[in-house]
Amino acid sequence: MTPLGKPPLVFMAQASDIKAIVTAPADVLRPGEGGAVIAPLVGRDSFMLADGEDHLAGRRRVVPGFQRERVSAHTQMVRATVEHEIAGWPLDTPIPLHGRLCALTLRVILHTIFGVGDERVDELHRRLLTMFSVAASLTLHMPTLRYAPPWRRVWRRFLANREGVDALLAELIAERARSRTHQQGLLAMLLGPMHVDGGPDAIGNVRDTLMSLILAGHETTGSELAWAVQLLAHHPAVMHRLVRELDGDNDAYLDAVINEVLRHRPVFLFTIPRAVAKPCEVSGRTYHPPVHLVGCVHLMQHDAAAYAQPEAFRPERFLDEAPRSDAWMPWGGGRKHCPGRHLALLEMQTVLRTLLEHLTIEPASARIETARWRTVIVTPGGGCRVVLRKRRHS
Repeated sequence: MTPLGKPPLVFMAQASDIKAIVTAPADVLRPGEGGAVIAPLVGRDSFMLADGEDHLAGRRRVVPGFQRERVSAHTQMVRATVEHEIAGWPLDTPIPLHGRLCALTLRVILHTIFGVGDERVDELHRRLLTMFSVAASLTLHMPTLRYAPPWRRVWRRFLANREGVDALLAELIAERARSRTHQQGLLAMLLGPMHVDGGPDAIGNVRDTLMSLILAGHETTGSELAWAVQLLAHHPAVMHRLVRELDGDNDAYLDAVINEVLRHRPVFLFTIPRAVAKPCEVSGRTYHPPVHLVGCVHLMQHDAAAYAQPEAFRPERFLDEAPRSDAWMPWGGGRKHCPGRHLALLEMQTVLRTLLEHLTIEPASARIETARWRTVIVTPGGGCRVVLRKRRHS
């Protein structure tokens, strides 16, 4: 297909074709261009938008902070954050949980980056939520709308919100850079190899790295959790079994549920579009610039050749075997796979375990909500409306 004002897009759904796309050399297929839609949020120096060595250098700076061992040290913080947030949720009435789950995951990633105990981080949390509301607008996807009413007002409000966020981030970065001893959080680790003297260019580079981690670390996880809650609410047999297994201190079914949520309702329907930089052959066909190649993750993960009853929500399929690496790609693939997946998994495990320890989940509608675009991901169209009730322990 050829979208208006965009390069031609070629969609692929076969697992072998998608693997060829995501593993192609960066000088053949450039993935950085495909993420341009989020550039106003993460900034021009974001490693997420870079290609080649620039991208790999940026990843090398942040990956150590998200290794499994380091993430496990945040378990108590995540648990405390989840319990505090859940305690304030309304009971016995239909409520949309998507926004609340995103607010929760945003708080977790901010505590991971900056540590706890700084009131300015709470202010940053509030400002970021306001700033990220632009994701529900078309102005990110269609830049021409930014200068036409009524979208012009939306864009101006976003720019003002971003300016406030940037000022607060610059203050936090400069302060931490001047006093690196006894600092907590991922920011202290990032500042270790960086020379930040308070100059705007150096602070701007760290800012774009942090914004990349903040955006990726809360929007996707919060939305995936919303799908998990929707699926559990509409599949009570699965939810009841999960409660029984968790009450018996058995996490195997929890892991299977999460893997099936990631398969059945991935928030990324497609891989990041790869721009063809040099002639590239996939499945016997050669593609030339300016074509962009896109893999359809949703179709691949619903292929009947890979999964029996692919349209059914069946966590049991992952009890005896791990997800297939050739037909399961919720974290992306190749150089663009998610560096924060261990933290995301910890959050999903902790939120679902804590939620079901204290509450029961009931659907607020007869059918599971349809998907709705929010920037480059899909979320429950009704905001994940459910009814939460206090759990009665026998």
